[in-house]
Amino acid sequence: MSLKKKITSLALIALIGISGVIGYNSINPSKPNYTDDSKTNVNYQMEHIKNISKAPHTIFDEDKKAKSEVREYLLSELEKLGVETKTYKYDDVHLKNYSAYGDNAHENVDLENIYGEIKGKSDSYILLATHYDSAKAKEGRYSQQEGSLGSADAGYALSTILETLRVIKESNTELENGIKILFTDGEECGLLGAKEAVKEKEILEGVNYVINIEARGTSGPAIMFETSQDNNAVMDLYEASEKPFSYSITPEIYRLLPNGTDFTVFLENGLNGINISVLDELENYHTPNDNPENLSDESMQHYGDQVLPIVKEFVSNEKYSNPDALKGTDDSIFFNLGSAFIRYSKTVNIFLLAVILIGLIVIIKKLNVNKPKKVIKYVIANLIFTIASIGIGYGISRLLAVLNGRKFELTYLPLVKFEDIIFIFVMITLFVGYFFTSKRITNNFTDKNEFTIGSMILLLILSLIFTIALPGASYLTVFPLVLLVVSMLIKLFLQNVRFISYILLIPIALTVMLYVPTIYLFNCALTIGALCVCVFFAMIAYISVLNGIINLD
Repeated sequence: MSLKKKITSLALIALIGISGVIGYNSINPSKPNYTDDSKTNVNYQMEHIKNISKAPHTIFDEDKKAKSEVREYLLSELEKLGVETKTYKYDDVHLKNYSAYGDNAHENVDLENIYGEIKGKSDSYILLATHYDSAKAKEGRYSQQEGSLGSADAGYALSTILETLRVIKESNTELENGIKILFTDGEECGLLGAKEAVKEKEILEGVNYVINIEARGTSGPAIMFETSQDNNAVMDLYEASEKPFSYSITPEIYRLLPNGTDFTVFLENGLNGINISVLDELENYHTPNDNPENLSDESMQHYGDQVLPIVKEFVSNEKYSNPDALKGTDDSIFFNLGSAFIRYSKTVNIFLLAVILIGLIVIIKKLNVNKPKKVIKYVIANLIFTIASIGIGYGISRLLAVLNGRKFELTYLPLVKFEDIIFIFVMITLFVGYFFTSKRITNNFTDKNEFTIGSMILLLILSLIFTIALPGASYLTVFPLVLLVVSMLIKLFLQNVRFISYILLIPIALTVMLYVPTIYLFNCALTIGALCVCVFFAMIAYISVLNGIINLD
């Protein structure tokens, strides 16, 4: 190997390593605030959580006293903050599938929602919503064999809302628009409280934006994982967050899943807004391990760093007195890239596709690629390797379920031994296997031009499929591909410039930065049961990265 190739290889390894670290660090939540009372304060939040999660507080009779104490605590705290409060009681609410909750469950239960209101100058309101019941043990899932204290689910949410209200009050913010608060009962057993709440005219009247807060784990970034349809106006307000963290693929995917939160009920009733949750350490979800000791100060702060600025912007901006200000016309495409939050419209996405198509035609001519059969061969080879890898990933998940004595679910396979090591091993093996397979079928990359064009065509096909069927996911292929095409064009048109091929380090670095947190978060949210999904995303990244690598001179 020549000295130049050694330097290039070392630079490439360093670049991928640094980009991976930057990508991984982007999932680190906010730095905790313990002293500045002008922001949400983790100390105050933890105090609330400890009071909320002294004991399980489900909707069932054995926890009725504990739930009553939580309710009284929340009412007391809201009243201290100057919130006009009331409760809505519902007796004998039917509980579907009640037998799943054990012998002590009842077919009908009593609920009591907490409602609060802070008036503004206008009749426009932002609704801060979550639930205050904790989860009871439920048959059928390993992690739900025992009930929860509800420290994260929904202690994170309750404490974030109380802290947000405290800051708003102490800052003497002039309220152009008002705030409504809804703490529902019975969310854990079928969104029962929310379904009753939306029948109350007082609660929904004037609500133009909802922030629903959840937790499906105990740590990690507080990701905004769901929005209302036609979310471009909703996202305008979300970007007021101090540290926005979201990917437009998550609302797209979540709409396809059977899961639901109170936000599902709000959407069904025509409200606009967002849903926020942590996803990491899913093994603690709905178990006794959802307790104060397992909470993350960083996650707690990240909730506040998103919610408080949105509420401040809404209540202080006269613009949001007009209900039409939050009625969108289309869904946005958005994602985090390092510390940057990138968002654009579907129109821009179409423009990027046009750039890719035109650029690809120019590249084909400049490279003098005139062997269409070879190009098609590499399109098919990439596709076959990807499909085979997805199948192997699925098989590994099924095997892990058997070896660990777990019921296999594509979106829920927790507590697998050595899960992290297995996951990393699979990802590394996948890239190594793809590299050497590609090297072999291209005769040591002597067909690199045809391989590059074939790979780009496959990514373009995937981009078109995503754009039509799942537009919120289109950035996963469009973004790496447009970077690769533009870099290739620069290299080809400036080929006499020394070291110009190093321009391809840009798409390599940015693709790694994009995909490291994406794959990590999907693994957190769906567990290793969905290893095949993570493998699919990894293959998109690997195809992009490998084509950047082989075109480095």
